[in-house]
Amino acid sequence: MSDELSISEQEKRIIPLITNSVEKLDLDGTLSLVKEALKFKIPATKIVLNGLSPGMEKAGKLFEVGTYFLAELVFSAHIMNSCMDILRPLLVKEASKVPVTGKVVIGTVEGDLHDIGKNLVTLMMRTGGFEVSDLGVDVSTEQFVEEVKKTKPDILGMSSFLTTTAPYMEVIIDDLKKAGVLDGLYIMIGGPPTSQAHADDVGAHIWCKDAIVAVEVAKNYMKNKKSKKNN
Repeated sequence: MSDELSISEQEKRIIPLITNSVEKLDLDGTLSLVKEALKFKIPATKIVLNGLSPGMEKAGKLFEVGTYFLAELVFSAHIMNSCMDILRPLLVKEASKVPVTGKVVIGTVEGDLHDIGKNLVTLMMRTGGFEVSDLGVDVSTEQFVEEVKKTKPDILGMSSFLTTTAPYMEVIIDDLKKAGVLDGLYIMIGGPPTSQAHADDVGAHIWCKDAIVAVEVAKNYMKNKKSKKNN
């Protein structure tokens, strides 16, 4: 394709190719496409949200139906992480240009070591103007409570990948309540075993299906919070 194509035209061409490449587990092809996208000045945020993330979702669905096995799912995560090594500095740079709109504490709950989704939400939150305290993986209820006490965030985000760890979110929320730090804290959850029904069951405010939704929800919450404060 000619370099004379506009950025938007290049974006329409390259982004779907990135999604397809991740789905097909083509590491070298995905890395090459990501570098090509950057060459045409396509924002790192769009590469992640519109290209890599949908590819990961498609690989996940193939795993769910038995087309892919655990090894393929792990390799898709490796592709994502390899691309993020290239994109992370650019995402941080993009985030630094956005005014801080709120504070977020986020972590993957105890017993769960999966962090791809959580890391993506963290990056997108920072790009969206949020100050984020990322507690990492296998985060205990005590760690969540102490961080909320220390940073006094507007939002708490909890992630779970395993069905066995998702119920632990209720324990964390109960302990936040016992510690007296639950009032005024907006709780968002996400991950494959979660849903809005699960959010309702554990006492969270909302379930977010992906990083895009998470950032939109967080921004809307802060907008409404500031509006109420000013009235």
